[in-house]
Amino acid sequence: MWTDYPELRDRETLRRQLLAGKTIEQIARETGCTHGTVRVAIRNHNIRRPLIHYPDKTRQKLRL
Repeated sequence: MWTDYPELRDRETLRRQLLAGKTIEQIARETGCTHGTVRVAIRNHNIRRPLIHYPDKTRQKLRL
């Protein structure tokens, strides 16, 4: 259960990890749980995955 992991119980810690660009798999590996457990914690905290922000030069190259 996701509440067994202090890193997943704390919404801000989990949110900061996602904003830092960590994947669900990386967070699960570091926490010692499955990726499904991390996904449940994200859902229960109502955390939305951050959007990718491209620098202007990259946006121009990609024609976004």
